[in-house]
Amino acid sequence: MTVSNLKNKNPLHEANEAHRYFSQLEGQIVQRLREEASSDSGREELIRSTGIRDPDLVAELGKLGVTADELVSLRLFPLVMVAWAEKRADEQERDAVMAEALQMGIHEDSSAWVLLDQWLQQRPPGLATDAWKRYIHEMFHDMSRVAQQRLILVTEQQMTRVAKASGGHLGFGKVSAKEKSTIEQTIAAMRQQIEVN
Repeated sequence: MTVSNLKNKNPLHEANEAHRYFSQLEGQIVQRLREEASSDSGREELIRSTGIRDPDLVAELGKLGVTADELVSLRLFPLVMVAWAEKRADEQERDAVMAEALQMGIHEDSSAWVLLDQWLQQRPPGLATDAWKRYIHEMFHDMSRVAQQRLILVTEQQMTRVAKASGGHLGFGKVSAKEKSTIEQTIAAMRQQIEVN
């Protein structure tokens, strides 16, 4: 066996090549989802399958690459926000968000999973927060007060689990001040939607 063949069999080199390949593939999938979501047919499908009546929300979702299939990922957007509260989403927080996604029935081979993963790798734009608020407004429109309160409580619990996943500040298993602030602001925004509806 020659030296060049030994270099080609380097496990680190092979791992880097595999990572690069899958990163490119994931990028292509995300690009395709964004194109599909922003197309006229993608917007029509979103309106038809979800009953969303707000044209601004549909436009924002299209810009974010959210199709009808990925709309469930928007429900978990607050978990993404708390993961980014400390300026970066670490591996433990990512794992905690994805564990919550699995519990909601989002599987690794779904486009919703890919979208969540993308949000955890690159901080979503501010437009995503606006879209989430509009989405909550739409959701709350058809929900009872009891269901609204239950969703707020579940969201707060999920966000707290994600915040605690990385050990909080200095690794003591606490929620940091920034994470706590993000949770409080998110819950306040949800409660405000109850008053609006």
